[in-house]
Amino acid sequence: MLSVSQIADLLKAPYLGDGNTSIIGLSSLDEVYPNHLIFADGPKNLELAFASEAAAVIVTEEPESYNKPIIIFQNPLLAFVELMQVFYPSIEPSKTIHPSAYIGKDVSIGEGVTIGPFAVIEDHCILGKNTVIHAHAVVGQNSEIGEGCEIHSHVTLYPKTILKHHVIIHSGTVIGSDGFGYKMFNGMHHKIPHVGHVVIEPYVEIGANTVVDRATLGTTRVGKGTKIDNLVQVAHSVKLGEHNILCAFTGIAGSTQSGNHVMFAANVGVSDHVKIDDEVVLGARTGVPPKKHLKKGQTYLGNPARPKDKAIEQEFSTTRIPFMRKHIQTLQDKVAKLEEQLSKQTEEIQ
Repeated sequence: MLSVSQIADLLKAPYLGDGNTSIIGLSSLDEVYPNHLIFADGPKNLELAFASEAAAVIVTEEPESYNKPIIIFQNPLLAFVELMQVFYPSIEPSKTIHPSAYIGKDVSIGEGVTIGPFAVIEDHCILGKNTVIHAHAVVGQNSEIGEGCEIHSHVTLYPKTILKHHVIIHSGTVIGSDGFGYKMFNGMHHKIPHVGHVVIEPYVEIGANTVVDRATLGTTRVGKGTKIDNLVQVAHSVKLGEHNILCAFTGIAGSTQSGNHVMFAANVGVSDHVKIDDEVVLGARTGVPPKKHLKKGQTYLGNPARPKDKAIEQEFSTTRIPFMRKHIQTLQDKVAKLEEQLSKQTEEIQ
C-alpha cells in the first residue's frame, strides 16, 4: 500500500488533492475497484474516472475540476507500467536446481540459474547466468541459452537451438522442430532432412503454443526485440528482422525474409521466398503470394496482398457489384423495350 504522494514521488510527477490517500492497487477504467489508482485521458474518460470508485486518477494535464486526488503525468500508460512492478512484483526465482530435474553431461550452468521440477537439460548445453528454466521444459543437446532468459513450462528447445540474452518463451512453444519439407518421387512424399538450427536474438518474446522450425541448412533467425504472439508458425529458414510484431494465427512460409519494424497483424499468411522491406505493415488476414517483394514503409491489405489504397479501391468496387448488376439489368430491360418499339415502328413504316 502506498499513498498518492509516495506514488507521485516514484513517478517524479506533481499531484493535486489529498496526498495521504491510500492506494492498494491499480485498476483499468472498465473494471474499477475501491482504493485503486486508474488513469484516464480525454473528456469522456475523465468523466467516467471521477464518477468511479477509484481513489485517485493519473491524468495528462490538470482538469478544470476534480473530486479526488490526481497525479499529472504526460504518459499515463508508461506510469502504469512502472507502477505495476511496484504493486505486483514478480516472484523471485529460487536460483536452485530442483532435485527432480535431469542434467546431462558437460552442461555449463551460470550463476543464479533456476531449473524447475522435471526439467530436462540434455548433454553439452550452456545456460547463462540468472536464466530460469521452469518445470517440464526440455533443452536439447548442444543448445545455448544466454543470460536472463525465461523458459516457461512445457517449452521444447530442439538440439542446437541458440537463445541470446533476455529471451522469454511461453508455455507449449517448440523451437527447432523439423521444417515441413517433402519431395514427391515415385508417388511418395520423401522427407527432406533438416539439419540447420534456430537462433533467437536478444530481447525476443515468444507467446504460448508457437512454433519456430529449424532451417533445412543454416539458420532460422528471429531478430532482436521481435515479439511473437501465441499460435504463430515460423517455417524453416525464415529470417525475421529486428523489432517485428507477429500477431496470433500468423503463418510465415519457408525462406521468407523480413526487415526491421515489420508488423504482421492477426491471421496473416506469407508464402515462401517473400522479401519484406523495413516498416511494412500487413493488415489482418492479408495473404502474400510466393516470391513477392513488399516495399519499404507500405501497408498491404487483402488476398492477394495489395498496397492499401488499391486494396480499399478493389474492396469498394467488389461491394458495388450487386448494385451494378441490378443497374445493368435495368438498362438491359430498357434497351429491350426500345428495340421492341423500334421494331414495331419499322414494321409500320414498311
